[in-house]
Amino acid sequence: MFEYLRGKVQKREKDGWVLEVGGFGFRLRVTPFARPGEEGEERCFFIRSFLRESGEFVLYGFEEEDERRIFDSLREVRGINHRTAFKILSRLHWKDLVRCVLEEDTQELEERAGLSNKTARRLVVELRPLLLEAGFAADSPRGAVFEEAKEVLFRLGYTPQEINRVFAVLWQDVARRNMDVEEVIKQALARLGGRG
Repeated sequence: MFEYLRGKVQKREKDGWVLEVGGFGFRLRVTPFARPGEEGEERCFFIRSFLRESGEFVLYGFEEEDERRIFDSLREVRGINHRTAFKILSRLHWKDLVRCVLEEDTQELEERAGLSNKTARRLVVELRPLLLEAGFAADSPRGAVFEEAKEVLFRLGYTPQEINRVFAVLWQDVARRNMDVEEVIKQALARLGGRG
């Protein structure tokens, strides 16, 4: 419905911000990690909207497009609706969530996001391939290996989509076998058909 809203901050309350756009006031649910806004300051938020059973719209506002992409990916996990996805992102910054999921840190997901062990494990299993396919990488040695290998494969002519699909499969092998960049490239080429 909406891609983004750009307007002036009219109110900043615990349960939402009010953004005035073209004479209309839009109430947005914004995570606590958003940069504080002053009244009258112009801000832009990427939007997702949902219709409640009562007939009202609820609007979620995200400062960064990547944060909204993570919100969308969360909703693809079984049992996670828009309310739960927003609750998770309100407890754990989206970059920390990506790191926890890619590094399979279910304990931190449980403690910081308030998830059960079962839900944390499901996030790791179902969300990790989506994140890798979307091009997200953890700030960790494993993430650095993938970034370097990705650059080489891209120069060989593979598309980011092809590379990310293969990396989603290779992710666990890299940790288990302590693979270096050369081995990742070799394994990726074998799965990609050896073009280049």
